[in-house]
Amino acid sequence: MSEHLPPAQIVVTGATGQIGRKAIALLARQPWCKRLIGIDVQADASLFSPEQRERLTLVTADLQRPDPAWTHYFEGSNAVLHLAAKHSTPDASWEDALGSYDMTLNVLTAAATYDVGRLVFSSSNHAMGGYKDLPLAASMGPGKLTAHTKPAPGTRWFDGQREVHSLAYGTSKVMGERLCRAYSAVTQGRLSTVALRIGWALPGDNDPRDITYSGVAHQHAPESQALDEASLHALQWFRGMWLSNHDLERLLIAALTADAARWPCGNVIVNGVSANHGSVWDVVAGRDSIGYAPQDDVQAHLR
Repeated sequence: MSEHLPPAQIVVTGATGQIGRKAIALLARQPWCKRLIGIDVQADASLFSPEQRERLTLVTADLQRPDPAWTHYFEGSNAVLHLAAKHSTPDASWEDALGSYDMTLNVLTAAATYDVGRLVFSSSNHAMGGYKDLPLAASMGPGKLTAHTKPAPGTRWFDGQREVHSLAYGTSKVMGERLCRAYSAVTQGRLSTVALRIGWALPGDNDPRDITYSGVAHQHAPESQALDEASLHALQWFRGMWLSNHDLERLLIAALTADAARWPCGNVIVNGVSANHGSVWDVVAGRDSIGYAPQDDVQAHLR
């Protein structure tokens, strides 16, 4: 059996998004990562430091359309971190969701065509958003929402102005997870895939005190004791899936470097949340499958 090595050349889609920029900064610090290829619909080099740009090749592309102008960058790459989406926020329309699905299909096809060994897909907590409320919430408890729990896409909440249901966005993530599983199966694990159900990772310092019941971040979040029951429930749900910056880094490194030898059909799903006390989101399976060991706890930060 060949030695499992960390990826030396990595393609990052959605490279100029907030998680994309954090990922580029992280990977540019790794001695084993020799080259980064960042793909986005608008590739702005000014978003990256001179040190990051030394290893980074930026490519402007529309991933909804397969084109050798961008797919050829997959040749010689060892891993893909697929963060791009047509519309990256949960209020995406069904048209947006279809565009995101096309992007994931095209990226997976390019990865399989050029014999890339690992693809990490940015799924979302919204793939399981139906467990926020009854009747599905009745089956939940600390750590009970696992990677094997039946998907229930779409979260319902009040954003301060209107009722929102992220069904289209969540469905596109579930379908992306299934595409990943299918490509790993068809390639007999030569393309191993990891779907990360990323929780709440805010821009910048990612302070969990900025999480609000409305599903958006504010510098001055409302005091929880001033909220009604429905808003307090939403706030607790969002806080329970917080993913700290340090744990985001641990998650990405683990997903890109873990040995896939023990994964069923070369595919796993991992809850991308921190070790939040009392949260319904299970993190034990992530430790077992990819070695993701979150260290931060939203409750400690809130105190």
